[in-house]
Amino acid sequence: MFASPFKDGVIVLIILLLFFGPKRLPALSRSIGESVKEFKGGIAEGAKPDEQKSEIPTSGSSEPAGTGSQSNN
Repeated sequence: MFASPFKDGVIVLIILLLFFGPKRLPALSRSIGESVKEFKGGIAEGAKPDEQKSEIPTSGSSEPAGTGSQSNN
């Protein structure tokens, strides 16, 4: 947009200060930081292999059908 990124950042900061005011700007930046932190955590959690899902049996019983622990006398 302009000659240097520093000037762009200062202009954006001034616009935010005028729009939100000096009282709400710290709370706004804090909430943006928390949102970014949660987003990064969600991305990292989604990138992990789903080991827990593969360990859970799909049927109600962990034993194969026909090999129950009860004896048929």
